[in-house]
Amino acid sequence: MRSKAGFRALLVVGFLAAWIGYDAWIATHTVLDPGATRNAARALIAVPAVQHGLADQITAQIDRQLPTASRDPRIAPAVAAALRDPRVANAFANTIAQVHRAVLSDGDGREFTVDGRSVSLAVHDALAPSDPRAAAQIDRLPPLALDVRAGDLPHVTDPRPAAAGITLLGITAALLLITAALLSDPTRHTTALVGRRIAYLAVTPLVLFAIVPRALEHLPGEVPDVTAVLLRAYGGRVLVSAFALAIAGVALVVGAHAWPRPVAVPPPASRPTPPSNPPASPDQPAITEKLYL
Repeated sequence: MRSKAGFRALLVVGFLAAWIGYDAWIATHTVLDPGATRNAARALIAVPAVQHGLADQITAQIDRQLPTASRDPRIAPAVAAALRDPRVANAFANTIAQVHRAVLSDGDGREFTVDGRSVSLAVHDALAPSDPRAAAQIDRLPPLALDVRAGDLPHVTDPRPAAAGITLLGITAALLLITAALLSDPTRHTTALVGRRIAYLAVTPLVLFAIVPRALEHLPGEVPDVTAVLLRAYGGRVLVSAFALAIAGVALVVGAHAWPRPVAVPPPASRPTPPSNPPASPDQPAITEKLYL
């Protein structure tokens, strides 16, 4: 009874450590990674709501610096095409990565500006085939800047070293405790139980990064669209590990039930114990008779 309680305690604490370590690993590879945020921003610029806001900024600057262009019907399509230009997408993603680094460092609350040269070149190239004169005028203007208003950024201590330490400690503790639990009770039931717990670790990332974005697509509004794009972008770094955990857990469960049971070998038949006093022969008197004689 005491051994069963110890086994369950090892298993519970081990998988709690695994859950904490895995969640910390997910955080370090998604919201705490400027590279992942940069990739997410590159996908974010394709969202219609984001494109409309950026297009309004560019069009307003062109109207101020080139009033005659406000009546040109070719300006708006050129601006929309420029926002799909890879140079603008990269510049926007780099700026979002700067905002992300500022949040993880000093958080000074300043405004961040997208590289205006890439924006101007993209608008120029989009206008040149249909309106070379307007394209030349755009080329003579100062770079068209896109401002990313970060507001008052929070002042936080960089959590990445702490998250990396939690990941290492959690996963190491989980491996040691789960191995100790398996050694303390090496049975088919224990192996299947460990397999189910490993598969359960994959449930949260699979729901968050695979199912939730699909559900958000059916909701109206800009916030669901933006959230779905971000979750999909971050999910590319997480879902492979989640699928690996799910497959490993299911394989352990199936293997535990499919593994042939050991055949019980019956104990060897015991030979009859010979009597201490062998029976007397028929012509020999019994012991009692000998005593009376």
